[in-house]
Amino acid sequence: MTSAPRPVFDSPAGGAEFEPVASVADLTEGTILQRVRPSGDAVCLVRYKGEISALSDICTHQHFSMSLGDLLEDGTLQCAWHGARYDCRSGEVKQVPAAAPLPVFQVRLEGDTILVGPRCERIDGKYEASTVRVP
Repeated sequence: MTSAPRPVFDSPAGGAEFEPVASVADLTEGTILQRVRPSGDAVCLVRYKGEISALSDICTHQHFSMSLGDLLEDGTLQCAWHGARYDCRSGEVKQVPAAAPLPVFQVRLEGDTILVGPRCERIDGKYEASTVRVP
């Protein structure tokens, strides 16, 4: 049995795979949305102040889905289970009990389609932020 080929998008730097995960219309301002990439990664899409970011949907504290939590007014994602908080762009821990940041994924738009690529690099314990502005 064969499956239909899925679209593959190369990053501007070349080589890295980007996968379509949602439409801009699926993610309204000030909301979060879970998507599971065809590669199997669960991502939490965030639309905050006109920008979209993609982080791991799994809380680093106790493996709870971040998309079930809240996006606070200051751009902080709060886990619904134990209240760990993370910056919605960089994944940086803003409040314990979490000790490790949320992994951040590269994100971009093609038309109205949100594409998520590989994890951003982690340098000195922090992930590079990756956001895309919604036109």
